Amino acid sequence: MRRRGNVVRGQFGGRKPRWTSANAYPPELPRKRRRGGWLAFVPLWGGAALLGTAYGAGWLDGIGKPVQVQAAASFGTGERTSFSFCHVGAGYNCVVDGDTIWLKGDKIRIADIDAPETHDYRCASEKELGDRATRRLEELLESGSITLQSIDRDEDTYGRKLRIVLVNGESVGDTLVSEGLARWYAGGRRPWC
Repeated sequence: MRRRGNVVRGQFGGRKPRWTSANAYPPELPRKRRRGGWLAFVPLWGGAALLGTAYGAGWLDGIGKPVQVQAAASFGTGERTSFSFCHVGAGYNCVVDGDTIWLKGDKIRIADIDAPETHDYRCASEKELGDRATRRLEELLESGSITLQSIDRDEDTYGRKLRIVLVNGESVGDTLVSEGLARWYAGGRRPWC
């Protein structure tokens, strides 16, 4: 091959432009292959397989449908479980305070009552009453089978499930209010001091 200026002449006299840094590849080198070939489709196939499995198992049944709040329990009717105390963080079958529990990994706010605060209390008497309400709620939940009833809203602004909690068919809220450990929920936070 002979070079003359910016043009390379091949053995048969054809003209090829000379390779420069502006060209992505020199003309004599093959173009860059596409990466992966069929491997590029593996994530797509994996996603399709997962969706098919989820659909077949019924995990996607509620997607795209309007949310309907059940009138009956979402926890199951008449199940018994053991409770402990969990004052911070997530829990499993434990009592947070007088109106909040963790049940099978779901944080549940007892919908019809308001109990004194045990974390962000405003005075010592509120803390003391809140601790009594927490212990009493744990006793009530341990005493029988638990049933949850939905209300007109599914969750509160903190992501807690709003439910009326029944133990052996009796409202836990009724019991706590009648014992002076809680009051009927009237919206918003009201002082206990």
